[in-house]
Amino acid sequence: MRKKITIVVIALVLITLSIWGNRYFNHSTETNTYSGTIEGTELPVQPELGGRIVELLVHEGQLIKAGDIIAKLDDSQAKISLDTAKSQQAQAQAKLNDLLGGARAEEIRRLKEMLTVASANAAALAPNLQFEENNLTNDQKLYAAGSISKQIVDAQQNKLDTLKAQYEGAQANVSAAQASLDQAQAGNTQPAIQAQKAAVDITAQSVKAAELSINKLTIKSPSSGQVLYKHVELGQVVNPGTTLVTMLDPLDLWIKIYVPEAKLSQVKVGEEASIAVDSYPGKTFKGQIQYISNQAEFTPKNVQTKEERTTTVYAVKLSITEGKDQLKAGMPADVTLR
Repeated sequence: MRKKITIVVIALVLITLSIWGNRYFNHSTETNTYSGTIEGTELPVQPELGGRIVELLVHEGQLIKAGDIIAKLDDSQAKISLDTAKSQQAQAQAKLNDLLGGARAEEIRRLKEMLTVASANAAALAPNLQFEENNLTNDQKLYAAGSISKQIVDAQQNKLDTLKAQYEGAQANVSAAQASLDQAQAGNTQPAIQAQKAAVDITAQSVKAAELSINKLTIKSPSSGQVLYKHVELGQVVNPGTTLVTMLDPLDLWIKIYVPEAKLSQVKVGEEASIAVDSYPGKTFKGQIQYISNQAEFTPKNVQTKEERTTTVYAVKLSITEGKDQLKAGMPADVTLR
């Protein structure tokens, strides 16, 4: 009889120890496992210059490589500026050559002819400029009265801007031709030559700046990734810094968890962790602690219980170092710290 009682007592003790052991093990596992959502680094693609979108070459979900063209902005005005800069550079170089070679009677006659042609070109553009300015004024009044659309006013404004650039270039040609003639007639001095060399350098920089502006109107992808959102449409006029698309870097994946203050001493930057997702049951992926917040906060509101919501926690960010070809941004995940 005593032997049976002893066996029963031992069995009860073993069962009790087993229950408490399981509870302890589960509690230990639970307190070292935290939930979060896998996220990726988002990169907004923004132009340095503004303009009208004439080509939009990507769509949402598309995978692109670094250097792929995302969009092109209207470069007609930029090309006019480039042509003007090149013309001014050629004139400055010609004037320098004249200074270095000395003025001859034939050269003076040639410069006078250049001045005459340049003045005629500028004079021919002046009436057209006045005509287009009057048209713009009339269009603006009609638009204010609701008789025409904003697109007509914008088109007239672009036409006037183009003509203004041409007129300003013609006037610059007149000024350059007059300066060249004056210099030739006055004779060439060393300071004049040095000044003209500086003018040549300035015009060369203007050409480079105009070429750079044209290049910046072609918007290219800064890195490889996936187009997450498209924020603009073809034909839209955008300002500098407007976000055209938002890209997602599928290889820069990370997850943020919240660790209670009591467990913070067990977490260290650089340590590895295991990451599990529902899409791959029974499989874990490696992660590494990248950042630990130095400021406490309350557990986010999406935690299930009120008790957990009032827990003081610290945000811990982990970079995912394994399985980047399988894990995707937006997947819920469980992180087990070691």
